[in-house]
Amino acid sequence: MAKLVFKRESQFVSKMRKFDIYLNESKTEQIKDGETKQLDVAPGEYTVRLQIDWVESATHKIQVGADDTVHFQCGSRLKGMKIFKASSALNTVDEYIYLEKK
Repeated sequence: MAKLVFKRESQFVSKMRKFDIYLNESKTEQIKDGETKQLDVAPGEYTVRLQIDWVESATHKIQVGADDTVHFQCGSRLKGMKIFKASSALNTVDEYIYLEKK
């Protein structure tokens, strides 16, 4: 069985909120602040993205084999002084919430 591993940074922005994990446009799980979540999936092709309310991360298209483990890092790019620009980031993909394949 293939594995998808999501590691979310612990951050002030959206600390009390869960991010929704979407596989092939279906909400499958949620990930909390500072949490690592592992999903067992069948081998195949997937689209992966995160969402909170209407704000989305970038979408990643991946191919996983039977014994593959794919790692993702996620969180918000709003750190330090960027927090004051949060309202403008709400309409930008991969800014308020990001997802990176590692």
